[in-house]
Amino acid sequence: SSGINAEYGGWLIDRFNPYFFVILSALILPFLYMFIGPLPFFGIASSKLQLLLVLALLGFFVPMGCTPILLIMFEVYKFRNGGKISISASNTIVSVYCSCFPLGAVLGSFSAGIVSLYAPFELSTGVLGIIFILQSIFAIVYCWRVVKMRDAMKLKLSPEQTPLLS
Repeated sequence: SSGINAEYGGWLIDRFNPYFFVILSALILPFLYMFIGPLPFFGIASSKLQLLLVLALLGFFVPMGCTPILLIMFEVYKFRNGGKISISASNTIVSVYCSCFPLGAVLGSFSAGIVSLYAPFELSTGVLGIIFILQSIFAIVYCWRVVKMRDAMKLKLSPEQTPLLS
């Protein structure tokens, strides 16, 4: 699902506000993860149709949340350095961005495997959803600050004139 939806998501992100998609994904992904294996206190039984629907939606919203992050990283760097970015700096930013996904895939799979040894699948995915809710709050606040920073760049304010990212 991600392989198909990533291209469509990239097309949407190019035409609309990328921060909107990061915030939308940050709001929707936690609930999708909780519905892969609902928390026992929700009282909703899992079904194959529900699982297929949630996985398809994950394949759409995960790329929609991840794709604009590289753009945001470049904007923050350019703001901090007077609108200039060198080839070595851009290579470093891309390297850091690209290294996070494999690291997260390894550590996430390892930690999820450990949790599922001691807890049922439904509980472990529900806990993951709660962790994502906490991360979503951080993502929304960060995007709000970056949007303010971008607006300050449009007004040609220096980093000293705005309290962003300090």
